[in-house]
Amino acid sequence: MIFNRQRNNKKVGKKMLCVKFKKLSVMFFLVICIFADGAVLAGCHASKVQGRQSSQKAVAAGQKKESADEKPNAKKIVMDLGEMISLPLKEEEELLSVSSNRKKVVQATENGNLYAMKQGEAKVKAEIAVDDEVYKRIYHVKVKKYGMVYPAFQMMKGEHLDLQFNGDGIEAVWISKNPKVVQVSKNGRAVAKKKGTAVLMAETDDGKIYRCKLKISRKIKDIIYLTFDDGPNRYSTPKVLDILKKNGVKATFFELKPAKSDFDLTKRILDEGHALALHGYQHKYDIVYQSQKIYRENLDKLRALFFKKFGVWCTVSRFPGGSSNTKSRYNPGIMTKLTKKVHGWGYHYFDWNVDSGDAGGARTAKDTFANFKRGLQKGRGNVVLMHDFNGNDKTIDALNKMIQYGKKMGYHFLPITASTNEVHHGVNN
Repeated sequence: MIFNRQRNNKKVGKKMLCVKFKKLSVMFFLVICIFADGAVLAGCHASKVQGRQSSQKAVAAGQKKESADEKPNAKKIVMDLGEMISLPLKEEEELLSVSSNRKKVVQATENGNLYAMKQGEAKVKAEIAVDDEVYKRIYHVKVKKYGMVYPAFQMMKGEHLDLQFNGDGIEAVWISKNPKVVQVSKNGRAVAKKKGTAVLMAETDDGKIYRCKLKISRKIKDIIYLTFDDGPNRYSTPKVLDILKKNGVKATFFELKPAKSDFDLTKRILDEGHALALHGYQHKYDIVYQSQKIYRENLDKLRALFFKKFGVWCTVSRFPGGSSNTKSRYNPGIMTKLTKKVHGWGYHYFDWNVDSGDAGGARTAKDTFANFKRGLQKGRGNVVLMHDFNGNDKTIDALNKMIQYGKKMGYHFLPITASTNEVHHGVNN
């Protein structure tokens, strides 16, 4: 028993000596690593030192080392529509290059700014230097549909644009980087002063930065804005779109609430570059003009539907019957009140100054064309009232002739936008 105890004691002693020797060896090796690499390297070993030295030599020779940050989901960024951010880098990181694979969604500049241009997702690739090493990093950027709705916009000299956010309660203070081209008020009313390009910037209360890039073209005097009310309709709308496409002309569609089976028609309108505008969730005079609240709901519900289904934020509207209608007289003064209120709600309203008569006195396509031709005037924006309700052959059969006549007379065909100078009637109620 004593012999065994002594032998066990000897084994324990040898183990303790081994442990002490190993600890001393590790400490000695760490000291060597500190002097060799110039930094404290926990758990380093000779192969890591050699690997780092060889990679530094490779970078010095012009080769690039790819880091673990190149994993597919290495970095995720979520941005509001129209928002601007700087690429998130650490202090010791230097940006060498940056690019976006979907510039229509996210634009990237050389100095590392990202601009959210359109709802969607994009992959931003960055080349980053840290000391003597160069890394490739991928950022997965998601742009939400909520934010500032005009990241980039084109307008003519003399037009104005009211900058808008489609989120609730967002307020920002705006400035213009080039006020000689575009002047902007603090609350976001931009006025185009001359041809050129201008960048508008805004900061919100929560510190977010938004950017609008405006391109200003020369003022065109002789314009025809073809507008169609009361659609979409499976009989008339496709025929109208076919004629417009054949002639390379863009128009504006003031729609009512589409049936679910007609959503494809609204989508086609957008896909083919036409302007989608609001006529109302419904058209019944005895309902929509009962009060200011009900009329606003009539616009808000339709805008919300279009935003949900198609991702477009509509600001252009037209009163059922026009602002001069007398159908609303059951509620005295309602049109006077509404015409003063809609701009504060974030809408623009358009009447017309050329009436085709296709919903009134015109009996044939010949009558419709004659009314169109008679109403045109040089030197202004001619807003032409037409309809794409069911069976409207008067307009369908006259439309091609209208377009050909307008082109022959030197008119430009344009869609109505959020900056188009509005055409208003005199109010009769």
